[in-house]
Amino acid sequence: MSSTTSAMPADESLHQAVLARHAATFGADDTPRRAWRLDGAQLPADAVEPDAVLFSDGPAAAAAIEQASAMGAVGIETSREGDCWIDTVRSPMGTWVFSVQADSDAAHGPQFVAVLLACLGLHFPAHDALCLARAWQPGSLDWPDRFARFPQVRQAALVPPGQTVAPFVPCPPDLGLYAVVPTADWIERLVPLGVPTLQLRFKSSDPTAVADQIARSAEAARGSRSRLFINDHWRAALDYHASHGGDSAASGIYGIHLGQEDLDEADLDALRASGLRLGVSTHGYAEMLRVAPLRPSYLALGAIFPTTTKVMPTQPQGLGRFYAYARLMREQVPALVGIGGVDAGNLPQVLAAGVGSAAVVRAITEAADVPAAVERLMAAFEKGGTPGPA
Repeated sequence: MSSTTSAMPADESLHQAVLARHAATFGADDTPRRAWRLDGAQLPADAVEPDAVLFSDGPAAAAAIEQASAMGAVGIETSREGDCWIDTVRSPMGTWVFSVQADSDAAHGPQFVAVLLACLGLHFPAHDALCLARAWQPGSLDWPDRFARFPQVRQAALVPPGQTVAPFVPCPPDLGLYAVVPTADWIERLVPLGVPTLQLRFKSSDPTAVADQIARSAEAARGSRSRLFINDHWRAALDYHASHGGDSAASGIYGIHLGQEDLDEADLDALRASGLRLGVSTHGYAEMLRVAPLRPSYLALGAIFPTTTKVMPTQPQGLGRFYAYARLMREQVPALVGIGGVDAGNLPQVLAAGVGSAAVVRAITEAADVPAAVERLMAAFEKGGTPGPA
């Protein structure tokens, strides 16, 4: 089967205007990106380069998808379903499928193409660039912040579009200083210092060790004003919580924190039924849109700054992205947490986004004087600290 490619029409003046308006906020590169319309099964060698974007009306041929993937190009296949566009985005970062209300009869109009290419130039990954281009208000250069205009995630959806689920028990929006620590020893040290929110991020596959760490941490937090979250080990945390009557006051466990990769395997219904709160890490627009219908207790937004505590799926987001994420999500999930490389020096900038919490790791665990470090960090929050568990 032969193929044809042609350059996609893009509104160049809009493309340049978006870059000029938002480059200072998000950063921009000068990589030339060409957009092509694809029909057929084969990609001409002179038509595609690693930074190209290939648009297809309807599903692309498998051979074309394979070639584009091998070259590191971005592929966007769009179909019409009723009054919605169904976009499949394929890139080196994986495959996402979205649905969004159609603004016009053109799947890939010149303004849409211009904004999408501009967002790629602003360092957004392809799946986030698609979300932004669909949400963009025609005739405006303002950054999108109307949640209703953004697409819904169809793959990998946690809640199918059009369906609703009961919310998790909410967290207060002012979770305050949020210390993420590797062992129960740290939980036992920080609870007496009045740290309002704590997370045990114990990395082990030994069930006995995990159970011991959870039990010690929960015992330390029980009866205190510290809210204890358990990272990853949701089964063991549920078991311990259930053994204490399924009551946070009795068990000492306030909630569970999960990363994106953990959501696919966790029993979310069981977590919701337990009454424990659920916090989720997000690293961009597509992930936030994926999680929002789950109605979690809080969202962690980041990583804001470089961090060495874990391997991150994306580059540091920076304050510009963090502020934009907070503006979009605060009405959907009022409890927001800034995370990633936060310390006493940059904490005021993080809180300037209007979030009620910031997570720290090394600013506490590597401090020469832990009580003094905690006192300094907590002083950045509203005088008097944050209220206890609610």
